[in-house]
Amino acid sequence: MTSSATDRQRVGIFGGSFNPPHVAHLIVAEIVREQFTLDHILWIPNYRSPLKDEAGLVDATDRLAMTRIATEANDAFSVSNIEVKRAGASYTIDTVRALQDQRPETIFHLMIGSDSLADIDRWHEPRRLLERVPFIVYPRPGDEDVEAPNDMRERISFADAPLLDLSSTGIRERIRTGRSIRYMVPEGVRDYVDTHRLYR
Repeated sequence: MTSSATDRQRVGIFGGSFNPPHVAHLIVAEIVREQFTLDHILWIPNYRSPLKDEAGLVDATDRLAMTRIATEANDAFSVSNIEVKRAGASYTIDTVRALQDQRPETIFHLMIGSDSLADIDRWHEPRRLLERVPFIVYPRPGDEDVEAPNDMRERISFADAPLLDLSSTGIRERIRTGRSIRYMVPEGVRDYVDTHRLYR
């Protein structure tokens, strides 16, 4: 007997470097979960982004550990090591295919920032990816007014989330220059960064 659509779990896929994960990530994930009535948010730290400079990228095992620490207080959040375990360049379409094969009854949605939508034509097989999962786009500073390409609009929704001008890049720079990151990341993440002397 197959499950009806109303019985199937709705899961948001939230991928990224999480280098480190910070409170804006948590706020956006919770707002998207509530706004789109998702049952769960699956956080997926990548091994290596094919589109980003690796400067300042700490080891994937550290980013995976910090993401687990950041999300542990929310029962609606969990963390997958699927991309870290696979290693190499992390192509989202490969991850989505694998998740859908593992969990065919789950309805997945892909969460991306507006900066990623602005850059969507540089992604690997973006339209094939969109055929598999609808996108939920949350605003990022500088790209908050980006619009979906005409041929993608029916499969893309925009989250009504606050524009949070907090970035992992800025946090890494604060650490490097000896400034406080208190309240910008969860305390457990701050402790992990200090203990392992990351981003120095």
